[in-house]
Amino acid sequence: MILLQAGDIFRSATPGTSMLYYFGFALLGVVSLVLIGAMLSRGRRPRTDVEIQQYSAGVFRRTAKAMGLPGPHIEVLEKLVQACKLKQPMLVFSSAGLLDDTLKKGLFSLDAARELSEAERENRKTLIFQIKQIIERNARKGTAVHSTTFLRPGQVLAITPENGGAFSSRVVSNMKDFLTVSAPTQPTGAETRWARGTRLSVYLWRENDAGYSFVTKILGYDTVKGVSSMLIQHSKTVRREQRRKSRRKELMRPCFFYPIRITETGEGRKAERKAIVEQNLRTLGTVVDLSAGGCAIQTLNPFERGKLVMVEFDIDRKAPVRAFGKVQHAHRQKARGGSMHIMFTRVTRQHLNRISEFVYDFTRPASITAAARPPADRPAPGRG
Repeated sequence: MILLQAGDIFRSATPGTSMLYYFGFALLGVVSLVLIGAMLSRGRRPRTDVEIQQYSAGVFRRTAKAMGLPGPHIEVLEKLVQACKLKQPMLVFSSAGLLDDTLKKGLFSLDAARELSEAERENRKTLIFQIKQIIERNARKGTAVHSTTFLRPGQVLAITPENGGAFSSRVVSNMKDFLTVSAPTQPTGAETRWARGTRLSVYLWRENDAGYSFVTKILGYDTVKGVSSMLIQHSKTVRREQRRKSRRKELMRPCFFYPIRITETGEGRKAERKAIVEQNLRTLGTVVDLSAGGCAIQTLNPFERGKLVMVEFDIDRKAPVRAFGKVQHAHRQKARGGSMHIMFTRVTRQHLNRISEFVYDFTRPASITAAARPPADRPAPGRG
């Protein structure tokens, strides 16, 4: 009807006025197209920064919770991500480098916050290190080994034949039908060969993951990549033996450790137990490696499993770190003493933070974002 009415108008109009009608009709059509295009584009327009921020915040928190982070840790990490103005904040859960850089900036901004008490500063540092530990530990959950087909060349193995001692070996190549490992040798260097079909118990340790074991049998022998090798059967049943909760790092620093004696006074409910560090029985050793959960000590006089100890050692040539712990494992070696694996049971928050800073190598970053940088009139103190 509108078009018919418009046609009648044009036919009844004079030549001069008909041009005006044509122009007005065309202008109306252009305006209509613009309005329709605006309505369509409005439905497809990108969300504003506020909308993206709200959506990302929710996804960020849910992902952080799925990674095992408690509420206070999520809040700290979210504030650090905002302070560092990360363009892709979700990458902190999958990129170890980005996570480390973000946490480092948070640590060194705490050093510049003079309004914080020393206790509060150490508490916040502990939260940051715990964020690193939790994300790193849970990020490895999907990397567990379930079959020997996933073992890589160079992986160190401990092989124990039936009714025999353990021998050291390594993976030479991983083939479709079998696993090739270096032929075990005697201490004299002589190669050891067992009969085909001999059952073997194999143990391996994956760095920053866990210990695994599996049972296999010998298929034969050959020379692979110039190495005298043993061919063993693949196993689809690989058992996880143990898993370290915290990352370890080699230290190789001297230490002193002391036995702890437990005394008990009184009887019944009034009995009181007291731990006494026996200073006169101090023993020298070397801290081989260190983690937030414990350490390994090489010494000529290792304590027995279950013994309570106090350990003193140096990390960064500052005041010694002191930790109390319990001997979890002890290995003795003829003429060389042995080693102890100690689980820490009590460490001050300040000393635990120093251990974590060393283990994760959280050195000062090259630059700190403006959000994390201290005010211009209050420069950040240097770190030794």
